[in-house]
Amino acid sequence: MRGPCCGGSLSRVGGGGGATPPPPNCLPPPAVAPSPPNCLSRPAPPNPCQDHVAGPPSARTQPQPSVSYLSKLLGNKAFKDTATSSSSPQAVAETPPPKPTIYVNDPPDWYFSIYIRIDRSGFFHTYPRLGGPFKSLHEVEKAIERYLDDKRHKTLWNEQAGDSGMDMVIKKALYWPDGRTRKCSDKEVVDHTREQMSLMLQALLDKYNEDHNLVGDLAYEFKDFLHYRSICEDYKWYKHFNFTTKTKDGTEDLFFAEVTEGTCDELVANCFCKIESNENGHCYGCINHGITDMKHPDKADAYSGGHLNVYLPFGGCRSRPNTWTGSKEDVTAEEARLRYIYGIQ
Repeated sequence: MRGPCCGGSLSRVGGGGGATPPPPNCLPPPAVAPSPPNCLSRPAPPNPCQDHVAGPPSARTQPQPSVSYLSKLLGNKAFKDTATSSSSPQAVAETPPPKPTIYVNDPPDWYFSIYIRIDRSGFFHTYPRLGGPFKSLHEVEKAIERYLDDKRHKTLWNEQAGDSGMDMVIKKALYWPDGRTRKCSDKEVVDHTREQMSLMLQALLDKYNEDHNLVGDLAYEFKDFLHYRSICEDYKWYKHFNFTTKTKDGTEDLFFAEVTEGTCDELVANCFCKIESNENGHCYGCINHGITDMKHPDKADAYSGGHLNVYLPFGGCRSRPNTWTGSKEDVTAEEARLRYIYGIQ
């Protein structure tokens, strides 16, 4: 899941006790400090904001892999989900609903994720909506390719007369493929995180509705994203969320979700449940990092993370003041900085 770096926290604007979202310019821990093993189940995707340091220019000009790795990413999972759904009604009734599970696709060299849900019939649904439902992974891949192609800036990457190969390196270091600058303001980080997490929760909520046979007027609709906190315990990441839902009759409910990363880019909701506003289950992970408004189920064993009195590795991230506004002066100064880093006049 892509969002603020170094273990993000996000609370509704105006809500008391919400931690300030981390700035986009987070520095890595010192080289002498060993990173806890297996604390991340997969490489962290790029932040929507990037602050570049010197590196081999060739690294920015290598061709990016095709999204066809989706087939390897999901493998037999589609068949497993479909086979489970084809069980007899009696078998389904006797078996507790599975934990809501979706999949995340991180398009190379982009700043966002695309979430994929497989329904009981084996059809694929994407978040954001890219058409569908899709009958095969091949259709999903093609839809993602079209989506990325449509988002790609139409003129920025056209080589101009007099441009050198290194000019293109600088351009790629300065802009995302859609022309958005890789550096951005704190507000843009918050807005991007809220958008990405809302898509993920919508996908999990749709899976939850299906697993619990909630259709029509009974189905929950995603309404509002409230709070978010990343927690690292025993070398494993947990993400806690509060959000609200509504039904067709206008009833609104508060939900809690705990999401972890499984194998093959799975996102699994260990806990995904409706809670009352007066529930106040204890969570060191949220409290220790300032998210005091996060509501947890009273039943402590309903969620796995937050029971150890620990903090994020290395104290989270080291921050630097972020004065980026996106003005022409900012872009010009950033280009000059990059040219200095790469030794290009």
